[in-house]
Amino acid sequence: MNKFTNIKRIFSVYCRIAVLLLTLALVLLLCTPIFVPKSYGVWATTAVMDGFYELEENSVDVLFLGSSQIMTAVSPMQIYKETGITSYSLGTEQQSLLSSYYLLKESLQYQQPKVVVLDVFFMYPYYQDSLLNSKEEFVRKTFDYMKWSSNKWEAVQTVVSLDEEHELENYIFPFLRFHSRFSDLSLSDFTYIFKDKSNPLKGFSIAAENETLDFQGFTASGTAPAAEPLETMKLYFEKMAALCEENGISLVLIKTPRGNGSFGEAYHNGIQVLADKYGLTFLDFNEKTLFDEIGFDAANDYLDVSHVNYYGAEKITGYLTKYLNSTFDLEDCRKKMGYESWNDDLEYYLEQIPSL
Repeated sequence: MNKFTNIKRIFSVYCRIAVLLLTLALVLLLCTPIFVPKSYGVWATTAVMDGFYELEENSVDVLFLGSSQIMTAVSPMQIYKETGITSYSLGTEQQSLLSSYYLLKESLQYQQPKVVVLDVFFMYPYYQDSLLNSKEEFVRKTFDYMKWSSNKWEAVQTVVSLDEEHELENYIFPFLRFHSRFSDLSLSDFTYIFKDKSNPLKGFSIAAENETLDFQGFTASGTAPAAEPLETMKLYFEKMAALCEENGISLVLIKTPRGNGSFGEAYHNGIQVLADKYGLTFLDFNEKTLFDEIGFDAANDYLDVSHVNYYGAEKITGYLTKYLNSTFDLEDCRKKMGYESWNDDLEYYLEQIPSL
């Protein structure tokens, strides 16, 4: 056996190994959309993420970011109906400021929003077992449905570095994380890749149920301290503020009503310090003046202690609509060529909302 024959055999072995590894990688990639859990219904994180990528490029002037609390609190189609302003709610479950930052970075690859509205709840402790301030399953709900890009790669590397419960290989090949779902798979998992992924509600979750609660807004005492936000969350808030400034985007901070009063004066003051530092507007619907101004009804407008229902969202969105329309130079797209699908989506939206 000569030297050339040995080289050929070695080369053949390496080629077979390479083919085997590539085949395995391909199988894992093909299994990913089947095995990754899907979130629809009220907490429709999957539909929110998928729907964002279906938008026409540079078609959205206002972007909403935040946790599930903003998913049920802001209706982009109500804003469109009343003003023609186009917006999308990229709210996802337990969306920490780190997730918000990377969602903003990703969104700028597709849209050029003039305004970003951020719900600030996750500036303060929610899930203290992780620097991410959010459970692993909910962090994944955001990033598993983000398209692969330099933004996603940076995001998952950061996530893995901050919480050892997250493993890089499980983000690269989600099948490794979710293969145990085999017995839970349904037909919809196999047909997901063929599904129409547009989101006519533009990220809004309609929830008509209600829980009667007592909180009716706090009245500022003038003596409460300013609660310091979590260090990691503050860092990514500052990154968001800088990214908005770099791109000429106006950043607005809001907090939707918390039915148990857990976002009180100290939290409000802490966010106001940041808002003042960066010259931002902070609209806190937990503060009694604003709570009363929109006519929020504690008996009928809460979905639960953390979220508002459709009737609360209608009031919050109504206020935001007037604020956006009067504060920023945003275009009315209702009769603009290329926005016909928005008018079709509006018809669908009006069919879905509860009748009063």
